Order: sequence, then C-alpha cells, then structure tokens
Amino acid sequence: MNNLFQVAIHYDNDNGFIEYDCASKTIKVQLEDAAKRQEVEAYLSTTQVIRAAQHTLVDFMEWQAKPNEDVRTLQLALARLWVTTGVHVDWSRPVA
Repeated sequence: MNNLFQVAIHYDNDNGFIEYDCASKTIKVQLEDAAKRQEVEAYLSTTQVIRAAQHTLVDFMEWQAKPNEDVRTLQLALARLWVTTGVHVDWSRPVA
C-alpha cells in the first residue's frame, strides 16, 4: 500500500506539488515561490469549514476538519485552494 498521496500544483509558471504522508499525517508543499508556499502551508494547517454533499446533490453536511486528518479531507480542502490562495491544483498532471 502506498502511504503517500501526491498532487501537482502550480502558481503562474511555478510548478510544484503537495505531498501527504498518510502514516504521519504530514503535508509537504513544494513551490519555488516562498511566499506562496507559506500561504499554501498556512491554508492547509488551518481548520476548514467544509460543506460536502452526502447522499444527494442537495444534501449538504457542514463540519470542521483539518486537511491533514486524512486524504479525503485534504482533497476537499484542495478543491478550495485556488479560491483562497490562487494556487491551482493539477489533478490530472502526474507528479514527476
């Protein structure tokens, strides 16, 4: 079983990635732009209010969670990363 979840990110021409270690529940952000990296790290270390559909598209539940709790919570937080930080998540681009 792979204990690492990785997803590519970019900000302008700065390509990087986010790596989540499932065993230690730690998040690593790799971006050359130090200020933007720190902004993403701060966002991912802050408790988020997440609204997610449960059984239907109109059946929402709201809860507070830290993105490092598990992969699902991290993915939900990443879905809102661009709105907060301007950093895009490249879901389909492999991390090389």
